[in-house]
Amino acid sequence: MKWFDGLVAWLFPNILVEGTPWRSMWLDKQRASFIQAIKPFLLLAAVIYIAHYFFYDKPNNLEPLERWLAFRVAMASVALVALAYYVSPYVHRRFYRIPALTVCWLICYAQAYVALWHGRESWIFCYILIVACVLGLRMSALKSVMFAGFAITTQIPILLDADTPSSYIFTGSIVTVAVALVVRASYLFEVRSFLLDQENIASQKKIIELNIEFADRIRSFIPRVIAQRIDRYMETDRMNVLEASIEVLSPRRQPIACLFSDIRGFTKGSRDLEEYLLESVLPEVKACTDAIEDFHGIPRKVGDLIFAYFDGDDESNNLLSCACSAMAVSRINQAMNETSNTRSIKRYVLLSFGDALVGNLGGLDSSIEITALGSPVNFLSRVDELTKTTEMSQMLRSGDLVLSEECSRRLAQIAPGLRQERVDLGELGLTIRDFADARALYILPVTDSNYETLLRVLDGNSPEADFLRDSGKVAA
Repeated sequence: MKWFDGLVAWLFPNILVEGTPWRSMWLDKQRASFIQAIKPFLLLAAVIYIAHYFFYDKPNNLEPLERWLAFRVAMASVALVALAYYVSPYVHRRFYRIPALTVCWLICYAQAYVALWHGRESWIFCYILIVACVLGLRMSALKSVMFAGFAITTQIPILLDADTPSSYIFTGSIVTVAVALVVRASYLFEVRSFLLDQENIASQKKIIELNIEFADRIRSFIPRVIAQRIDRYMETDRMNVLEASIEVLSPRRQPIACLFSDIRGFTKGSRDLEEYLLESVLPEVKACTDAIEDFHGIPRKVGDLIFAYFDGDDESNNLLSCACSAMAVSRINQAMNETSNTRSIKRYVLLSFGDALVGNLGGLDSSIEITALGSPVNFLSRVDELTKTTEMSQMLRSGDLVLSEECSRRLAQIAPGLRQERVDLGELGLTIRDFADARALYILPVTDSNYETLLRVLDGNSPEADFLRDSGKVAA
């Protein structure tokens, strides 16, 4: 029965939009398209009627000339009255086609009288005008044929009075109806094209919504800096969220500053699930990782361990941000210990600098792992072991920052006002496992002076610090 469905659609194209969410949109589009086409049509008709009198009727001295003038002016006036309707606010009413239909029929009907008054050789223009009106009215094929049939039926008696041969009338009628059918068969194509466009738009919208939903879900599981980078690729390079994620998270070699801190005595303290873990450790770790992200770090939590790396394009800015976030972590820890009624949380914060492999070192499924691998990361793990020795623990205060030699040297160049303390490992009889060539570590005390120095240099070095200053995290 596909042929039957096709016939129904051809006869009644608007049936295709019935029951769709775009019916009102199609009707509005149809109205706007009709009005846009009919206004120049009516204006052109009025101009042609007046011009016809001055450039044809009068030069050829058609008699009686007064009747021809009255006829041309009357028809031009009818067209202009209809035009006035289509530029008025009333055009948005339901039966907006009726004035145009009336004027078009009147034009066709009056042309038959032209054949009667002027001579039967004018009969052909009756049918030409019907085709022109069909084009101007922009109706479906069935409605166009109905209009053409009605116009032809009302013309025939007048054409017969004008002695137009019946064979001419029959041929003209058949050809006109056929042309109307062919010309307005495009209406079905217009409806189908509209539906196809809307379906494509709906599909694109659905894809965008899914893309946004996917991006939102990804943002909830990845560090803030990574999410911002993904957004940037999506906006500037027109990537979808998956393409942007792959681009941002692809492993790459990069000089980084990194931070490492775990809680001393955590294994013993974790036996107290309620007070120690829920009320102290979890809020403290959350506050510390938030502070790291405020300074554009990329944190990773493993139990009580906080690891973070800073891999922006500016190496100096990475080191400053890392040191500032380390200071913030230490100060948060100290503040929470002062206000907590449970066991105190003791942690050191270790910093290093060097080349590492960073990005997603797992897959794009549940195995995703955004982290860093390389010498500076391994170095911090070995230093953490060292801080547990009696000799080293006696040198440290809770919350102290412990720096590698490279990290200390670079920080001293960037922020000369920092006060650091050198720890000679040889004098303590200590070596760093797997890093025997490392002869010293540096302690950066968490003092207001050191913190303000770092923030001040960061503020002058990084446009990103404007956000931190405005949010109160950078001293004015």
